[in-house]
Amino acid sequence: MLHLDPARTNRSPFVGPADPLLLWSFEAGAPIETAPAQLADGTVVIGTLGGKLIGVSPEGRQTMALDLHERVYSSPWIDRDGIYLGSDAHKFFAISSKGAVRWQLDTDGDADTAAAPTPWGAMVFASGRVLYAVRPNASVVWRVKAKRKLYGAPAVAADGTVYAGSQDNRLYAVQPDGQVKWALDLGSDVDCAPAVGDDGTVYVGVDDNALVAVDPGQGKVRWRTNVGGHVRGSLTLTRNRSVIAGVYGPSPAVVAVDAMTGALRWRFAVRGTGATEFGVHGSPVEDAAGALYFGAQDDHVYSLAADGSLRWKLATGADVDAPVVLGLQGRLYAASDDGKLYCVIDRASR
Repeated sequence: MLHLDPARTNRSPFVGPADPLLLWSFEAGAPIETAPAQLADGTVVIGTLGGKLIGVSPEGRQTMALDLHERVYSSPWIDRDGIYLGSDAHKFFAISSKGAVRWQLDTDGDADTAAAPTPWGAMVFASGRVLYAVRPNASVVWRVKAKRKLYGAPAVAADGTVYAGSQDNRLYAVQPDGQVKWALDLGSDVDCAPAVGDDGTVYVGVDDNALVAVDPGQGKVRWRTNVGGHVRGSLTLTRNRSVIAGVYGPSPAVVAVDAMTGALRWRFAVRGTGATEFGVHGSPVEDAAGALYFGAQDDHVYSLAADGSLRWKLATGADVDAPVVLGLQGRLYAASDDGKLYCVIDRASR
């Protein structure tokens, strides 16, 4: 699923490429804004802005294609029963691993955020202004409505609390029964998908250039750190207790701050245009050895060491807004706005 677990920590169990070699690229026919996900047999699943759900074999060949009738921004969630994701056709889908629709649910807006499972037997996702909790049989458990669009994917804590940010400036905490525990006004659009730390602390980025840590009990700010640009993609919570975010311009970067204090640990600059709408959308995936991997709107995929120093970078044909992922055998999968899915391996494994 998006960022690998319901808490959205983005910690991979695999070790990624140290010396990158492009194994293959697959032409999907339209820009790809979804994080790739992988079935148990190694098939990589992506959604496209052409409205297609596509499966790609480990050899780079298409194995399925399903028309979802509108743009797909929702990164797939895969479990043993199949694939779950939404589209801008105002629908949320359950799809078999072979690409057949099992059911679809009409929603109140663009179903463009990634779903996550809960410990109380439902899945949650946002569509328009509504946060949905839905059972695997398509029955709706509850709906919670914000004042404006919910742009980022919800995160789920170990106790079942659901966290979601809205363009009404609020971060919402919703209990398993659908009651709003608290709604914290952070003063600016909360487009970033929240992430939940091992101790329950909730982390989120906002459009006034800040990363924020929030106490889950009272919904009060623990710290707030200015990172110099909008934070709109998901975050990464590393094993060495850093919070890592992609940052937009005018000085785009990836930044790491201390999860306890919010103090800046390091900043890796990415070549920008000076525009506030240009930068790094998705935060890095952390591999099992502590290395980091991410894409940027300068058309490159990067790998950094745990201290933020550059290991390597690889060019694609357009923006890389979707989070990159590490799959089976440590393969790196990067989706680009050039319509291609790139598979990168370590040269030594060739």
